[in-house]
Amino acid sequence: MEPGEVAVDAAKREVLEEMHVECEEMHLLGRFRTDVNRGMGWVHGFLAAHCKKTNKRTKEEGEEVVGEADVERQDLKTLTLTELRDAARNGDFLEVQWSNTVSLALLHPELMGKRDCYN
Repeated sequence: MEPGEVAVDAAKREVLEEMHVECEEMHLLGRFRTDVNRGMGWVHGFLAAHCKKTNKRTKEEGEEVVGEADVERQDLKTLTLTELRDAARNGDFLEVQWSNTVSLALLHPELMGKRDCYN
Protein backbone atom coordinates (compact mmCIF):
# COMPACT_ATOMS: atom_id res chain seq x y z
CA MET A 1 0.00 0.00 0.00
CA GLU A 2 1.15 3.49 -0.73
CA PRO A 3 1.41 5.91 2.24
CA GLY A 4 -2.09 7.16 3.10
CA GLU A 5 -3.78 4.66 0.76
CA VAL A 6 -6.74 2.61 1.98
CA ALA A 7 -6.80 -1.14 1.37
CA VAL A 8 -9.57 -1.24 -1.22
CA ASP A 9 -7.89 1.49 -3.29
CA ALA A 10 -4.58 -0.36 -3.08
CA ALA A 11 -6.29 -3.57 -4.24
CA LYS A 12 -7.89 -1.80 -7.21
CA ARG A 13 -4.57 -0.18 -8.12
CA GLU A 14 -2.65 -3.46 -7.86
CA VAL A 15 -5.16 -5.28 -10.07
CA LEU A 16 -4.90 -2.47 -12.61
CA GLU A 17 -1.07 -2.36 -12.47
CA GLU A 18 -0.45 -6.10 -12.49
CA MET A 19 -3.27 -7.35 -14.71
CA HIS A 20 -4.44 -4.26 -16.64
CA VAL A 21 -7.96 -4.92 -15.38
CA GLU A 22 -10.54 -2.59 -13.80
CA CYS A 23 -13.10 -4.04 -11.43
CA GLU A 24 -16.49 -2.56 -10.53
CA GLU A 25 -16.64 -4.33 -7.18
CA MET A 26 -14.08 -5.34 -4.56
CA HIS A 27 -15.43 -7.55 -1.76
CA LEU A 28 -13.35 -7.51 1.43
CA LEU A 29 -12.57 -11.08 2.52
CA GLY A 30 -10.76 -10.08 5.68
CA ARG A 31 -7.68 -8.49 7.19
CA PHE A 32 -5.02 -10.90 8.45
CA ARG A 33 -1.61 -10.61 10.10
CA THR A 34 1.34 -11.71 8.03
CA ASP A 35 4.65 -12.85 9.49
CA VAL A 36 3.23 -12.49 13.00
CA ASN A 37 6.42 -13.48 14.87
CA ARG A 38 8.29 -10.51 13.43
CA GLY A 39 5.35 -8.09 13.69
CA MET A 40 5.25 -7.48 9.98
CA GLY A 41 2.22 -6.17 8.14
CA TRP A 42 -1.30 -7.08 7.21
CA VAL A 43 -2.86 -8.90 4.28
CA HIS A 44 -6.14 -7.45 3.09
CA GLY A 45 -7.89 -10.08 0.97
CA PHE A 46 -10.41 -9.03 -1.67
CA LEU A 47 -12.57 -10.75 -4.24
CA ALA A 48 -12.59 -8.64 -7.40
CA ALA A 49 -15.86 -8.83 -9.35
CA HIS A 50 -17.19 -7.58 -12.66
CA CYS A 51 -13.76 -6.88 -14.12
CA LYS A 52 -12.75 -5.79 -17.60
CA LYS A 53 -9.43 -5.36 -19.44
CA THR A 54 -8.31 -1.75 -19.82
CA ASN A 55 -5.46 0.32 -21.26
CA LYS A 56 -5.51 2.83 -18.38
CA ARG A 57 -2.28 3.76 -16.62
CA THR A 58 -2.03 4.12 -12.84
CA LYS A 59 0.62 6.81 -12.56
CA GLU A 60 1.88 9.88 -14.33
CA GLU A 61 5.17 9.90 -16.25
CA GLY A 62 8.11 10.24 -13.85
CA GLU A 63 6.00 9.75 -10.71
CA GLU A 64 7.70 7.58 -8.07
CA VAL A 65 5.70 4.78 -6.51
CA VAL A 66 6.56 2.67 -3.46
CA GLY A 67 7.75 -0.75 -4.62
CA GLU A 68 8.20 0.40 -8.21
CA ALA A 69 11.48 -1.50 -8.51
CA ASP A 70 9.62 -4.78 -7.88
CA VAL A 71 11.40 -7.45 -9.91
CA GLU A 72 9.14 -10.35 -9.01
CA ARG A 73 8.29 -12.36 -12.12
CA GLN A 74 4.58 -12.79 -12.62
CA ASP A 75 2.76 -14.81 -15.21
CA LEU A 76 -0.96 -14.23 -15.51
CA LYS A 77 -2.82 -17.52 -15.63
CA THR A 78 -6.52 -17.88 -16.33
CA LEU A 79 -8.41 -20.63 -14.51
CA THR A 80 -12.02 -21.69 -14.70
CA LEU A 81 -13.89 -21.82 -11.39
CA THR A 82 -13.62 -25.61 -11.49
CA GLU A 83 -9.85 -25.39 -12.01
CA LEU A 84 -9.58 -22.82 -9.21
CA ARG A 85 -11.55 -25.02 -6.82
CA ASP A 86 -9.40 -28.03 -7.74
CA ALA A 87 -6.18 -26.03 -7.27
CA ALA A 88 -7.31 -24.86 -3.82
CA ARG A 89 -8.36 -28.38 -2.86
CA ASN A 90 -5.05 -29.85 -4.10
CA GLY A 91 -2.90 -27.33 -2.21
CA ASP A 92 -1.49 -25.79 -5.40
CA PHE A 93 -1.23 -22.34 -3.81
CA LEU A 94 2.02 -22.58 -1.89
CA GLU A 95 1.85 -19.30 0.02
CA VAL A 96 -0.63 -19.30 2.90
CA GLN A 97 -1.71 -15.76 1.94
CA TRP A 98 -2.82 -17.00 -1.47
CA SER A 99 -4.43 -20.23 -0.26
CA ASN A 100 -6.33 -18.26 2.39
CA THR A 101 -7.49 -15.56 -0.04
CA VAL A 102 -8.51 -18.02 -2.75
CA SER A 103 -10.37 -20.26 -0.30
CA LEU A 104 -12.24 -17.32 1.25
CA ALA A 105 -13.11 -16.03 -2.23
CA LEU A 106 -14.54 -19.42 -3.18
CA LEU A 107 -16.74 -19.30 -0.06
CA HIS A 108 -17.98 -15.76 -0.81
CA PRO A 109 -21.66 -15.49 -1.88
CA GLU A 110 -20.49 -13.91 -5.17
CA LEU A 111 -18.99 -17.28 -6.18
CA MET A 112 -20.91 -19.82 -4.11
CA GLY A 113 -22.96 -22.07 -6.34
CA LYS A 114 -21.59 -20.53 -9.54
CA ARG A 115 -20.40 -22.72 -12.37
CA ASP A 116 -17.76 -22.01 -14.97
CA CYS A 117 -18.63 -19.15 -17.29
CA TYR A 118 -16.69 -16.76 -19.49
CA ASN A 119 -18.89 -13.65 -19.33
